[in-house]
Amino acid sequence: MKNFTPQTIKMLVLKFAGTFGSSMLSFAIGLYILHRTGSALSMGVTMITGPIVSLILTPFVGYVVDTMNHRRIMITAQVTTSIALVLFGFGFRLWPTQYYPEMIALIIALQVTDNFLSTTLTASLVQLFAPEELQRVNSLNQSIASLAMFLAPLMGAMLYTLVPIDTFAFIEVLFELTALAAILLLKFQLGQTASQKTPGEAPESVWHNFKTGFAYLKSQQLIFILTVSSAFLNFLFAAVNVGLPYLLIQTMKMTNNQYGFVDSGFAIGMFGGGILLSLLKMHTHPIKFSFFNIILLAILFTFTGLPAVLSWTGLLSTGYFWIQNIVNGVLIVLINTPINTFMQQVIPHHLQGRVFSLDGTISQMLAPLGTLMFGVLFDHLAAPLLFGVTGIVLIIFTLIVTGLIRRSHLYDKPENQVPPVTASAN
Repeated sequence: MKNFTPQTIKMLVLKFAGTFGSSMLSFAIGLYILHRTGSALSMGVTMITGPIVSLILTPFVGYVVDTMNHRRIMITAQVTTSIALVLFGFGFRLWPTQYYPEMIALIIALQVTDNFLSTTLTASLVQLFAPEELQRVNSLNQSIASLAMFLAPLMGAMLYTLVPIDTFAFIEVLFELTALAAILLLKFQLGQTASQKTPGEAPESVWHNFKTGFAYLKSQQLIFILTVSSAFLNFLFAAVNVGLPYLLIQTMKMTNNQYGFVDSGFAIGMFGGGILLSLLKMHTHPIKFSFFNIILLAILFTFTGLPAVLSWTGLLSTGYFWIQNIVNGVLIVLINTPINTFMQQVIPHHLQGRVFSLDGTISQMLAPLGTLMFGVLFDHLAAPLLFGVTGIVLIIFTLIVTGLIRRSHLYDKPENQVPPVTASAN
């Protein structure tokens, strides 16, 4: 804490409060739906709702973030989130049999506010921190979010047996208000805000703003390849998002506490990965570093169904999945954080809102299809086979993409070089 600036502490409080509350609620909703329906497809439907909403909102999020005051956007998002949670809590108490449409409505509302908040926060980091701080701040953000994700399923599993689902919503309101307080205390004092315009400049339309961002994204080959690749990777990762909870609860018959313990392993790994990356000095291009870790993640992916094949039960299977989740968590951080920092460093500040919104939406575009497909497959086919085939496909795809990048010499192009001030971190 000695080397943490007040600005960094406020950011970490914001990240912890928002992530802990939302992760605990998401854990409870997923568990509730699985127990009520017993179907991976039913849970999959709730999981595709968010990406569909993101796709619809893409032009508007980028426009708002690049043309309006970032602090106001974040405050509005937090207040709206709190109101939605309160309405859900009372609605569930009044009409408990309508739990499924109520949860879908809540997911939609939270996805809308999260789109605006997360895109604004990502685009604001260059205004909140100096360039040489970005890698460290991103890594610490990941660690603190992972700590929250570690605690959330443990607390969620404990509370799930004690309180109804609407109470989770009311509890999250407290965390959202804490995050709101942190936002109010942040100082947007570095760089130019997105809302500032040249005197006499005519305001852009939403469509023109969107086209400008998309044109930039297409013109930057490496960033475009990363974005399109992310879409396919997220399509494949839907196998874990849908299949792992189904495997653990329906096939392995884990208890709520066992499931919460296994789920926490992922957050432990992400916490450790964030700390490791904040101290690490890479000696290669950050994108090369990320793709190397994708290969490692894919290899682990193929062995996810091993306990089911060997009929492991109890402590052995729980320990296996917990350790695998820890390693997976470390690798996810080593994949995502260098890419995010690279994009923050090379994308012009006035384009970051629309480009990050586009990147996030395109990256998630195939996730609904993957979720539906794997939801059906896990209801009818053996989990070990699905995990194994998906892991092999991921390895092949990654090798093809990295080969394409190398042949095009994209790592060496001037626009893909990070600023000299952060060279020590790369």
